[in-house]
Amino acid sequence: MKLLSTLSLLFLFQFGLLAQPKTIDKIVAQVGDNAILLSDIQGQKIQAMQAGMEVTPELDCQILEELMFQNLLLNQAILDSVVVSDAQVDAEMENRIRIIENQIGGRQKMEEFYGKSITQIKKEFKSAIKDQLLSQEMERQITSEVSVTPKEVEKFFNSLPVDSIPFINSQLSFQQIVHYPEITA
Repeated sequence: MKLLSTLSLLFLFQFGLLAQPKTIDKIVAQVGDNAILLSDIQGQKIQAMQAGMEVTPELDCQILEELMFQNLLLNQAILDSVVVSDAQVDAEMENRIRIIENQIGGRQKMEEFYGKSITQIKKEFKSAIKDQLLSQEMERQITSEVSVTPKEVEKFFNSLPVDSIPFINSQLSFQQIVHYPEITA
């Protein structure tokens, strides 16, 4: 009996050491009040794979950079009080739903695929579409009067002496949220 209890305690102790906390999701970056989660990057990566894009080691960095750029534009749009009408959001949502319906094979199959009604799907995607439209409108406002090409920008910066380009101090803050799950019987 004593041997059995010792072995069970030893087993529980070893199992406890092997059971490391597993990351469910984490914040990878934050732009303004908007957080970019690891699941956002993984979701974009899955979409890229489904679209037939080649998955390279740099893809995660490219996705993160694009998400940070979109969130930067969104944050600036909010600061500049850029407005996107509900009619624009609804029209874009209807367009995207039509595209998904055509890909899947109908509205009913789409509802079965998502496991939700069309109303629930629209409600779920409305804020994401609005944020994307705000980002696009902000980018349009910023670039509407720009008449320089990327090649001209590169030529300009290559013509500058390296020691005359000023350094831009960076400010970083790191945070981590950890939730240890309770181990049940």
